[in-house]
Amino acid sequence: MDRILIALLGALAASVLTTGPAAAADPEAGQEDFATYCGDCHSTSADMVNRKGPSLFGIVGRKAGTVPGFEYSDANRQSGWVWDEDRLRGYLPDPRAAMPGTKMKFDGVADSDEAEDIIAFLATRK
Repeated sequence: MDRILIALLGALAASVLTTGPAAAADPEAGQEDFATYCGDCHSTSADMVNRKGPSLFGIVGRKAGTVPGFEYSDANRQSGWVWDEDRLRGYLPDPRAAMPGTKMKFDGVADSDEAEDIIAFLATRK
């Protein structure tokens, strides 16, 4: 009986440790949220078209301030950031607080579930 209880507790602990915010994220919902919050200024198409903001195709894993043909703020170019899911998670709720000096004029995504969905969507755009 003790072995069964230990095995069940171990399985429960493993599931808790491997289930983070992105585990529940929905990339399809994120595509809709992206269109609502980000789509006027950013594209995610493979042709890397810049709009008011740089293309976000392939953003996950990319160094900040490096999309060709886009004029970034000094803050963005000199940040040394690499856009990963954790960096996006810290940035999306309030971009200007996360990166003082950015020229992006966006108040952020206040709803953490929507932000997680956007991050999941962006992770598919590679």
